[in-house]
Amino acid sequence: MGPLAALYAYAAQAASYLPSITITQALTVAACVAAGVFLLIKVGILRTIELDVEGLHQATKKGIGKPLPEAFDIINAELERRYPGLIVPKSGRRWIIFNGGGAMGQMTVLHASLTEYLIFYGSPLYSQGHSGRYLMDVYDFMIQGETKTYHAAELTCTVFKAGEYSLLKHFNAKGYCCEKDSWMLEYGRGVIPFAVFYFLCASVFVTFDIIPWLTSVISVGKRVAYNLLVNRKI
Repeated sequence: MGPLAALYAYAAQAASYLPSITITQALTVAACVAAGVFLLIKVGILRTIELDVEGLHQATKKGIGKPLPEAFDIINAELERRYPGLIVPKSGRRWIIFNGGGAMGQMTVLHASLTEYLIFYGSPLYSQGHSGRYLMDVYDFMIQGETKTYHAAELTCTVFKAGEYSLLKHFNAKGYCCEKDSWMLEYGRGVIPFAVFYFLCASVFVTFDIIPWLTSVISVGKRVAYNLLVNRKI
């Protein structure tokens, strides 16, 4: 027996020990979990959406026109003031190379939970690509430079400069580009974990470099666990 055949036989044997679960049973379990989470939120044991668009926009504006490192520090400090206990401090920022939809940049995680994420994102070089299609809304608050976006059937692009922000609604997708030296505060609100597969595909099938994806998952996972265990926030 060849090694692949042996591996297949071992996997089949291992699978035989797993309990068989029907689709109805799986849906019942999922519904019970969802109902339990909803109940915990209603009685105040779990927290959900904590960040707000207007607050993030105002925080971003405080860094506009400043040298980039100073702008990040000012915005970071303002976010910590507005959302105590939820934002990674300046000392905890770690930049990660980031690929998705053909675009490349770098990011540092400021907040991550199952329902929200907040990052600084950008690139010193020009970058463009596909936005992705998610089960969440994504806001990009421009700090420096500009981004250009277009949706299907739009023959001209929309330009967003420092102090402005764009919105990608859930289930939608767009083309976008970031001009050279463009940086933003990006906020996602919705079902965050499903976005992991989009960026996994970009790492595995486009760049063949899974290290940035693993680094991102670990960085985000730490913040999700922290917010779940310490802040009781999903």
